[in-house]
Amino acid sequence: MDFEKIESKLSISLPEYYKLAISNYPFKALDNLDFVEDNLVNDEEWLIQTNIELRECSFFGNTWPSHFFAIGHDGFGNFTFINVKEFDEIIYFADHEEEFVPSDIEDLELCSNMKEYIQDCLEEQKDVLSN
Repeated sequence: MDFEKIESKLSISLPEYYKLAISNYPFKALDNLDFVEDNLVNDEEWLIQTNIELRECSFFGNTWPSHFFAIGHDGFGNFTFINVKEFDEIIYFADHEEEFVPSDIEDLELCSNMKEYIQDCLEEQKDVLSN
């Protein structure tokens, strides 16, 4: 993954915890289904294009701040993201069916850090595969 390219194209600095998580990708898939792949995308072109589109086209009528960096999606129009302005390690969730108010970022918190987020993704994967 070319982090410098992403940072240059989006005029951001990516936090080390994010770079470390992506550098350890791909996660071991439990099956041919890899839910972590969509929840934590490791495709630099997708990351660049998606973040540009969110900034330019907005998120369901709401402005997407340039310091929000989409890291994944759920396949239903919702995005997980980090706040590269604060480097707080929190993973946030932008739900298109809920009010998206960037200034109320604490209401969008999904996980307190990347390790917790990845663990949640893997547990979700196990649950789906066991049903």
